[in-house]
Amino acid sequence: MKNAPSKISTPSARLRLLVSEASSFPSVSRYLRLSLQLLYAAATGAVSGMACVALRKLLVGLQWLFTGHAGLLSDAAASLPYWRRAATPLIGAAIAIFIMWYGIHKRRARAFEEYIGAVRHHDGEIPFEPTFWRTIASAFSVATGAAIGREGSMIQFAAAVVSWCGERVPGVKLTRQIACGVAAAVAVVYQAPIAGVFFASEIVCGGLLWKEFPFFAVASYTGLFISQFFLEPGPIFPAIGPISLDAKQVALCVLLAVIAGLLGPVYYWIIHSTSAAGKLPLALAWGGAAVGVLSLLRTEVWGNGDAALLEMMRLPLAMHVVVLILVLRLFATTFCVGTGTIGGVFTPTVFAGSAVGLIFGHMLHLPTPLLFAVVGICGLLAAATHSPLMSAFMAVELTGEWNLLLLTLACSAIAWGIARSLSSRSLYMLATPKPATGGKHVESEVRL
Repeated sequence: MKNAPSKISTPSARLRLLVSEASSFPSVSRYLRLSLQLLYAAATGAVSGMACVALRKLLVGLQWLFTGHAGLLSDAAASLPYWRRAATPLIGAAIAIFIMWYGIHKRRARAFEEYIGAVRHHDGEIPFEPTFWRTIASAFSVATGAAIGREGSMIQFAAAVVSWCGERVPGVKLTRQIACGVAAAVAVVYQAPIAGVFFASEIVCGGLLWKEFPFFAVASYTGLFISQFFLEPGPIFPAIGPISLDAKQVALCVLLAVIAGLLGPVYYWIIHSTSAAGKLPLALAWGGAAVGVLSLLRTEVWGNGDAALLEMMRLPLAMHVVVLILVLRLFATTFCVGTGTIGGVFTPTVFAGSAVGLIFGHMLHLPTPLLFAVVGICGLLAAATHSPLMSAFMAVELTGEWNLLLLTLACSAIAWGIARSLSSRSLYMLATPKPATGGKHVESEVRL
């Protein structure tokens, strides 16, 4: 009598048995592996999307707690008396200082690992505890008006959650899952799924990994789908008014792309020009104080620049107003970066690019300045991040101007080429360590 087959009690065991039996058929085995990888990518996108949504809700709740206003940060600042407008960013910075001291030093958390460095150099492993404490500290800074991008912390937190989950699933390629998680996070926070795919490839992985695009796309659109139930759909910065094109305007857009390419290395230098401020005692408090004082001049200083960008896209602002907001925000963001305020500079860069484009349009007395705001976004992004395809798609997905895609692709390539020829440094090269000799930053492309 034959022995009875042993019972397989768990779903994972059944799945492994199925894959094992199918391995004798190469075509079926490849199909199953691909299906499982796509399933993992979708699950990663869902986890990353939910992490971003949860953190976004926390930010809104903290903002309401400190200001009594859950809308745009500039509106929250305008609703406060002057003394509270000046003091609130300082209070948030003080709380962030305490959280960093408690979470990083008191609890002796492991060393922090940024997601780009984790993918390129550490097999996708991101210690969760230091990211958690940094995220909470960033939440208090951002919710109280720090002139820094909240999206950077959201993407980092989502990547850390994905890494934590991936380490507990045997057989999962963690570097791919982190890149998928970042693609989904970018899709959620910017409502830009295609830009999220190119962000994961160009910035996180360091090159165009076409074989990975299906996984990035599945994760990106899954995260976007999840977010639709909790967040407002895009485009985030729709342009109000028609945008038309003719040969003269195309030529001027190319000129603007050249200018953006020249400004890319300058912008990088400006953002990192106040790094010495990090040596000040209680440096974060100085950053909060600077934001509070500058917001007395223009409330658009608060936040990541989304309010200022929305205002420019909806209202015909005078050129001197755009210049004033740009100068104040550049100083505030630069000082926040220099004092170590936790957050990103992606959205501030988007605002700066649109402001440069609007100023360009105003100086030439052009009838459609919004066209140059869109081109300014993709141009400065491409020059500052060295990611032309991501920048081109980000510009059209943020504004909804898909009719400008070919133009943004061309202008991004021009700006990127000029900036790359002038300097190898980009905003996201901080995660790439220096080689042992030479002292220069080197791009590295990860193989997933």
